[in-house]
Amino acid sequence: MTLCPVCNAQLEELRECRRCKTDLGQIMDIRTEALLHKEKATVAFEQSRFHDMFFHARRSFTLYSSTEAAKLFACASVMINKFDLGYDLWKKLQQQEERPPLQ
Repeated sequence: MTLCPVCNAQLEELRECRRCKTDLGQIMDIRTEALLHKEKATVAFEQSRFHDMFFHARRSFTLYSSTEAAKLFACASVMINKFDLGYDLWKKLQQQEERPPLQ
């Protein structure tokens, strides 16, 4: 997170915004947990534990819906034969990439 979600101030690694004094600790904790689940999903993939991969990828995507998390979740879905979920995520990703960026 580079900008405060409340006042758009540039953020450092502080748990409180320097401008508006908003507590950002919970947001940072959620993002950290999402990254941990993403790492666990990657490890599970390397060990061919695809149901564990799916669990952690879904948790990561639920906590922080980034493009990277969506791709991992789509891959995990396909690995455990949930093709409809994987396809839906893939289509959403394509639609996001086709949209022009906001100015």
